[in-house]
Parts: sequence; C-alpha cells; structure tokens
Amino acid sequence: MKSSLNTTARAALCFGVISVLASVNAEAKTNLVASYESGKYESDYSYSGPRIDMTLNPDGSNWYFNLGYRNRTHDSKQVYIRADSGAAYRFRFNRSWIQPSVKIRQDITNYDSGSRLTTDFYKTETKYVLDLNSQWALWGEIDFGLARQEDKNVSGTVRNSDYITWEVEPGVRYSFSKNLSTTLAYYNTGERSDKGETWGLTDNTKNHQARWYLHWRAPMGFVVSPYIRYSLDYGKTSSWYESASFPETATKSKVARYAMRLAYSISSSVQLQAEYYFEDLQFKEGYAMGKDDSQMQYLKLGVRASF
Repeated sequence: MKSSLNTTARAALCFGVISVLASVNAEAKTNLVASYESGKYESDYSYSGPRIDMTLNPDGSNWYFNLGYRNRTHDSKQVYIRADSGAAYRFRFNRSWIQPSVKIRQDITNYDSGSRLTTDFYKTETKYVLDLNSQWALWGEIDFGLARQEDKNVSGTVRNSDYITWEVEPGVRYSFSKNLSTTLAYYNTGERSDKGETWGLTDNTKNHQARWYLHWRAPMGFVVSPYIRYSLDYGKTSSWYESASFPETATKSKVARYAMRLAYSISSSVQLQAEYYFEDLQFKEGYAMGKDDSQMQYLKLGVRASF
C-alpha cells in the first residue's frame, strides 16, 4: 500500500508541475500518446494493458518534461505497473545537440499469491546527435543510475537490494536524404547488485547487442521505422540463491528482435501509431536453470495528439 501511495503522489506531483508550466506558458508544445499494448507468450505470462506517454516543451525553451504510465495485466493474474517522470535540457550548436536529463521511475509487480516486488530507479540519461557532415552523424545514449528493490513475500518478509545500472548505446547515422536515414549502434547494459547478508548470492546482469534502425518519412503522411536487435554473445544473469534443483547459479541467453514501427498523420496535430515486434529468446545449454527457450509477439496501437 505504501508503495502504491508513493507512486500516486509522485505522479500527481509531476502532473501538477507540468500543468503549472503549461498555464504559465500557453504556447508550450505538448505531445500526448495514449496507447494499448499486448505481449503474447507461449505461456500464461502474456499480458495487455494501457499506456500513456506525455512530453511538454515550453515555447522558446530547450527544456523538456515527460511523464509515463503503463499497466499490464498478465494471464497469470500478476499486475505490472510502471510510473516515470523526467526533466531534460537540450544544448544546441550548429546542427548538433546534446540532451542530458534526470529521471525517476517506479516499477511495481503484484503477484496473484499476494507477494509484491517494488523497484525505484533514479538515473541520469544523456542523448546526443553530433553531425560530422551533411550525411554522417554520431548518435547515441548513455544512462547511469541507482535502483532500490523491495521484495515482499506472501508471509510479509521483506528483503531489500541495491543496484548500480547502466545502458550505453553509441551509434553512427547515415542520412540518404532529409526523409531517409539509417543507424547502426552497439548496445551494452547491465547492473551490479548489493543484496546484503540476508541473500546468498548477487544477481548481476550483463548483455550486449548490435542494433540497426531505419527511419523513412514516406509520402502522404506515413512514417516507416523498422529496427533489429541481435545479441552479440550470451547475456548473463547470476542467481541470488543456490538452487537444490540445478547445479548452475546463472542463466545465459541470447535474444533477437525484429520490429516495425508505423505512423500516419491524420492532421498536423493527430497521428496514428503502431508497433509490432517478434522476439526470440534462447538459453545456452547448461545455463537455463529450468527455463525454456521462448518466443513472443508484441503489439502496440496508439494515438498521438500535439497541442
């Protein structure tokens, strides 16, 4: 209950701040995306639910404020809720820019058994586009953060864990024209945990991928943006406990995602959006801890309103 109240209070505060900014500057540009997403697995982990994303940019300002909310109900009856907010400032020079930001996020998973997992994230995020010439540019994102996790089981026992997290994605972009560009990037993510003496082991993770993006602003208001993610090696997640059922204390897996994003502008202020991807997950033999290879399909349909 306490975590839920904290989430509500934070969301209300962030919406209040943005409402004040909008009232002070009536010319502020706001983008609001309302969508519905679903993920189909070969198990009862399949989910569906609403999602809201909002960004506000006061007119004549380099400030950007954002809020996000999503609620996913799984077939297993577990419910995942995520609320996030952030503030960013874009430094512009020539045709390039660097945009550092701070973000706060809370994830809550309520299980059908009555247990609950709550994770609070506090991180910095820096995005950039640095033009080298009229066609080539350096593109990327660098995130570092801290996470605090609270695991409450059905008996009421609470265990806390702390994490250092990172996501780094440097890339190179090539523009064929003002309407067509492609990007190739290297992605590295991971976390290091401190679970205290009450936990047997740590649950550190690491993973790196190659990523490819294409962005085409097609005629008649269409935008077509396929992308691919592919693991360069087996990502590793160490277990926080020693299992009597399995000799290994870590899982190793590869993931491949093949995706398509589509958008169509009905008017200058309303755009229809869709995203679909197919994802394949494969575990390395001897490092599965009883988990099976799996595939999933994701679909998101939404509407963006700009005002």
